[in-house]
Amino acid sequence: MRRYGEQILHVLLDKYENSLLYKGENTRNQTISFLVKRSTLPEYFDETSEEYAIIHAQLLDLEEKGFLSLKWKNGKEGHILERCILRTERAEQIYPFLHRRSRREKEERLLAVCQEFSGNHPTLERFLTELRRRLEQGEPIRQLADPEHPKELEECCRLILQILNNQNEIFLREFSIRYCNDSKTVEREMGRAAGIIAQFDQRGNLKGLTAEQVLEEYNIYRNPSWVLVKGKGNLRIGSKENLLRLEELRDGIGLSGRDIGEISWEHGDGPRRVVTIENLTSFHRWQEKGTLAVYLGGYHNQVKRCFLKKIYRAYPQASYGHFGDLDCGGFQIWKDLRMKTGIPFEARYMDAETYLKYQAYGKELTEHDRKELIRMLQDPFFEGQWELFERMLESGVKLEQECILISS
Repeated sequence: MRRYGEQILHVLLDKYENSLLYKGENTRNQTISFLVKRSTLPEYFDETSEEYAIIHAQLLDLEEKGFLSLKWKNGKEGHILERCILRTERAEQIYPFLHRRSRREKEERLLAVCQEFSGNHPTLERFLTELRRRLEQGEPIRQLADPEHPKELEECCRLILQILNNQNEIFLREFSIRYCNDSKTVEREMGRAAGIIAQFDQRGNLKGLTAEQVLEEYNIYRNPSWVLVKGKGNLRIGSKENLLRLEELRDGIGLSGRDIGEISWEHGDGPRRVVTIENLTSFHRWQEKGTLAVYLGGYHNQVKRCFLKKIYRAYPQASYGHFGDLDCGGFQIWKDLRMKTGIPFEARYMDAETYLKYQAYGKELTEHDRKELIRMLQDPFFEGQWELFERMLESGVKLEQECILISS
């Protein structure tokens, strides 16, 4: 038999817990009620069944227990039910009757988890502080934590802390087995953990990154991290005898992140220019003389930043540029690269002249693109690109760098 009465009590308690009355802020008489109508209780109006009699019996029993007050149409008791009114003064007895925890009890359990993990790391602390604030202010928290499952919050905090404290390069499944005893756990949970880290990162520069990119910031890789490089420059791997002249390799070479620390650059006949390239096709096609080209592959990670800083120390006199898509993402990658490496990268082939030349190959701006361009028009970093952004908004077109042909 369906428990209509208990279902209605749950609905009433939900309303009560989200009311000012529950928070103790109500300054006038307020009732918490359930309207009996076709949209809320269709079974009551089914003339082909006797469900209405079952509903009457269950609700009358709850009224006798003191949990509800029933209001009947035209005051005719037992005839047509209009509404069920919660006896809020009996709420503390209703919770155990329904085997339900109160909102206050759920919040206290979440606060206990916050207290347990407080003070461990600035990023985690920012997350916990915001969760505590919302709990104390009575604001929605489901984007941050599920009040029904405090254990999930505990496990998430533990995983976040393990990610934040990771120092050595490790593959994702290795990390999952080492810290969670399950090769699949982090793969299932990393999206939520990485999203929280990106949102509450104390540096504020991880927003917009994918879960994998966030993990890479903490040396956790799904696959080995590789850096592709070609063009002008001589590097050594390990001993001084192992000199590699990049110009002798037509398509360059891929270097594992694990080998980056063993690489040094010869300070002699170095490149005039160093350029990072966002997309792989454009990297393979790049043939500019006197240039050392590094494939970036979108947003960079710690391995690539380490590699670029080594190049900059070896060749500080070279000019540094970034070539990416002529869209919001491309320009934001350029800004992120410059800010996080401290290297004075300038945008290359990402100007109004190039845009006009290849505009016919463009793709239509999305509504999100337009909002981002308008926001970037307020960012002083992009002042040199404001005219281009205005032109892009007017034309309604963005460019992928693959359509741009570069000749040496």
